[in-house]
Amino acid sequence: MNNPKSFTSTIALSTLLMFSVACDKNSKNTTVANDNIENKETSLEQEAKLLKNEKGETIKVVYYAEGKEVAVKITIDGTEHQLKAKGTNNKGEPIFTDDSFAWEIMEGGTSGRLTNKAGEFQVYKPENE
Repeated sequence: MNNPKSFTSTIALSTLLMFSVACDKNSKNTTVANDNIENKETSLEQEAKLLKNEKGETIKVVYYAEGKEVAVKITIDGTEHQLKAKGTNNKGEPIFTDDSFAWEIMEGGTSGRLTNKAGEFQVYKPENE
């Protein structure tokens, strides 16, 4: 390395390479941290509520976070249905749907209306009411 220009070029190239690797490493750490935050959001889940209709039929309702959205799991006759948020009704109450049912939150989340594909609905309230 008798040539000063070659030596300077080598130093500059080495510095650029180290900077590039350091930036890439920080980028990967940020991605992992963001993935961990999103996984924590996905796992947020409220305590299950048992609700009963006028016929005495009971369903289990669990509200949970799916990313940045709220969703609901409803267990009917041992079958769990996962319903996604689809907007609000004319009263401004949230509606959740899947291929089989629509769930409308009522009374601040303590009750709800479950509607099937045929348009038949049942109102479900806490068992103790």
